Amino acid sequence: MQRYTVTVERRDARHAEAAVRAFRLTLGARRADLEAGFNPVETLLAALGDCLLTSLDLVAGLSRIPLDAVRIEVSGERQDRPPTLTAVRYRLFARTPVPAERFGRLVALAERNSTVFQTLSRAVPVTGEWACRDPGTG
Repeated sequence: MQRYTVTVERRDARHAEAAVRAFRLTLGARRADLEAGFNPVETLLAALGDCLLTSLDLVAGLSRIPLDAVRIEVSGERQDRPPTLTAVRYRLFARTPVPAERFGRLVALAERNSTVFQTLSRAVPVTGEWACRDPGTG
């Protein structure tokens, strides 16, 4: 079993700082302040996107599938009472020479190997779509 520990400390009325090892991440810490930085929900969505990309890179490498210009957009819908996410969606884009069907299998493998996807999808519906194109097509 692997254990993770991140320290989050309030820096001022608008900001918090997350720390792990030698890395620091400034976060927004004031509700509805869109200028302070990533809010907690945006941080959660970013974690999902990063975990999916990390898993995709892993399974692509193991499958010897070249990927280029990979990008993911993650969005969430929130209700107010009780405050919770009701849906999370992602859109994944990549350039790769493999056929779309094979890329789709790769994305499914990435979902199965993504810790954050597996954890979050147990609490809220997470759906995704993807598009790929051959790098020779521009």
